[in-house]
Amino acid sequence: MLEPSYLALHRSDGLRERARQALELLSGPSCTVCPRLCKVDRLADERGLCRIGRHAMVASHFPHFGEENCLRGWRGSGTIFFSGCNLRCVFCLPPGTRVATDRGPRAIDDLFNEGSDEIRHGHGFVRRPAGVRVYTVTGEPAPATKAFRHRYSGDLVRVKALNAPEVKLTPNHTVFAAHRSDPANVMKIEAGSLTRDHYLVVPKPKGSTGDPHLDLAEVLQHHVSGRVRTRRRRIDDTRLETALAGGRSSKEVGRELGYHPTYVRRLRAVLRRGELAATPAHTRTVHVEDDRIRFAGEHRPGIPTMLPLDETLAWVLGIYCAEGHVHRAADRPNSLRLVFSVGRHEDDLRRQISARLERLFGLTPTIEHRRTTVTVEVGKSSVGALCSTLCGSGARAKRVPPQLFTGPEAIVRAFLDGYLAGDGTETSTHLVTNTVSPDLAHGLYALGLRLNLLPSIHCWTPPSRKTIEGRSVRQSPLWYVKFKRDRLNGTINERERTRWRDAGDHFLVPIHRIDRKPYDGDVYNLEVDHPSHSYMAPAVAVGNCQNFDVSWQVQGEEAPAERLAAMMLELQAIGCHNINWVTPEHVVPQILEALPLAVDGGLRLPTVYNTSAYDSRDSLALMDGVVDVYMPDLKLMSRDGARRYVGKREYAEVAAANIKEMKRQVGDLVLDEHGLARRGLIVRHLVMPGLLEETEAVLRFVATELGPGTYVNLMGQYYPAGKVGDGRYEEIGRRPTHSELEAAFEIADGLGLKRLDSRSRRAALAGM
Repeated sequence: MLEPSYLALHRSDGLRERARQALELLSGPSCTVCPRLCKVDRLADERGLCRIGRHAMVASHFPHFGEENCLRGWRGSGTIFFSGCNLRCVFCLPPGTRVATDRGPRAIDDLFNEGSDEIRHGHGFVRRPAGVRVYTVTGEPAPATKAFRHRYSGDLVRVKALNAPEVKLTPNHTVFAAHRSDPANVMKIEAGSLTRDHYLVVPKPKGSTGDPHLDLAEVLQHHVSGRVRTRRRRIDDTRLETALAGGRSSKEVGRELGYHPTYVRRLRAVLRRGELAATPAHTRTVHVEDDRIRFAGEHRPGIPTMLPLDETLAWVLGIYCAEGHVHRAADRPNSLRLVFSVGRHEDDLRRQISARLERLFGLTPTIEHRRTTVTVEVGKSSVGALCSTLCGSGARAKRVPPQLFTGPEAIVRAFLDGYLAGDGTETSTHLVTNTVSPDLAHGLYALGLRLNLLPSIHCWTPPSRKTIEGRSVRQSPLWYVKFKRDRLNGTINERERTRWRDAGDHFLVPIHRIDRKPYDGDVYNLEVDHPSHSYMAPAVAVGNCQNFDVSWQVQGEEAPAERLAAMMLELQAIGCHNINWVTPEHVVPQILEALPLAVDGGLRLPTVYNTSAYDSRDSLALMDGVVDVYMPDLKLMSRDGARRYVGKREYAEVAAANIKEMKRQVGDLVLDEHGLARRGLIVRHLVMPGLLEETEAVLRFVATELGPGTYVNLMGQYYPAGKVGDGRYEEIGRRPTHSELEAAFEIADGLGLKRLDSRSRRAALAGM
């Protein structure tokens, strides 16, 4: 087996001498680490275009499984992502994905649809969300400043963390996660690289400690839609009467009108009674009198215009979500009746509901004894409208009131107490509830996170029909939410054994299930004004664009030589097959300074130099005998394309010369008996939309100048991000088409290139 190149150099003490020479490249008057030649003294911590000074900035380091098979192996490539970049390149979630906002879980496509100021973003669109604040990886709320939508065709990664809701993401969407071997080291990992060996981050959203109040005039105004009408039929009244009055059978009339024959017979009965005409529309208004509010036509007195959202009201709203509904009489559509249904044996619960309603609104409820239940009823339209507006009406439309998500913990706990009193089941360890409303289930889960406990949530699909008391009824999917009883009561057992970990401001939750599913449709993303560039979807912390925030925002950990060496040793200890330096062009001196320390600490893995190919010849000379595998990304070959997309007209000449030098140093790729890369050159090229002539020029250079035995990874995962969406680069504002990717591989085959990465070929031609 080949030993890493740097070991021979280290034994002769040449590695430290290389580090000394490399550090001189940082010093002024110009930094010569890369071809930019910025007029700064980086040794004195001055910063040029790359915005990196004396020490390297590491965005993340972790075992990466998105690399070529010969690098990723079965334990991953040990990638160290360096922040900053010496180039200025311009390079999501499906609809229905819930995002944790400070008003409760919201579908990401709804956030986009409700946005304004739409502009084109490549072949997609971007909008400004309407005052939306989302929860970040730190649990803090932050404004969502942009919402993106674009078309995507390929696989979605479906990830179900233990206890948490499922989330679907495109494979390159980053997720905050930690490897089981180092749970304290949370990093951004592409969804396509996640494994069952990762913990996902489930943040604990933070609330307020204030004294919230409800402005009932504002709440009830949402209920008033200007006019309240009876349901209009889709068939014109004259045509309907003519069809019903004829001598034809109900089946014939139903076939003409698109109605079921049973409904036709019902309409004929209504017509005979003279009640077929629709009720005219009624204007509905609210009246404010002496700090009380009521609907027009509703008996005085009204209810308070301002109502404290205290524990009493929170409990009532909770029991309403469990056992309440609002009844609207067919002949009096503006008259609402608030009804709570409890079991005939639940006398104590009935008394609690009555007492709280009287305390809040000064109303004495009526008690109705029915065949199977006892109901607590209030015939006050404004109270019914208050509950239905805040919490929804009908089992499938119930939801947690949005004001709860930022309320104090005592209010959250009171709501859950009320809800579980009405619809909770006790086990020896948990309180369990179920609902047919997915919005309510996800809201209950989010409230659990507010209370420093990790609930569990899952959906069960029962048989489509069930017989109850002789009647066949349809059954909807049931959402189950479970709360640990001791944690819900504020007691935490430090010795409790769980598969998840409580890490203070977040939970680390193992992956229960992960797979892929083909998808073709719109996907969405958000831009969040927070240093972490993150949001919760719906409970797992996810990131924004995986490259733009690293190369342009310069985020991560400042890593002196000792820390950088420790990162390499950590990756080796995890079991990675190599040390993969990503975007190292501007930090060659820092790498060489750290490498001897890592070797002294026991580093023995081959090294991978994962570069844009815009390196200086001085830096490459210093890496001769240090790097085992060079992996340059040859982007473009034309001067005009290089000027437009990477900001340097001479990029192609510099990159081509550098790749030839890399080939001279390490030769063609050599694999060991396990198929893992030990030494040699891997050339990467990203197929860009509408730029097949660039792809052909790149592949022709590889075939003629480097040889047909060069290992080439022809990649098809380009997607618009970063500055592509600002309107200046519309020609590359889309993904490459399937025909473009097919043409790229046909060009490679026609040029006689023999070692095309098979995994990338399959992925690209499958539309990923």
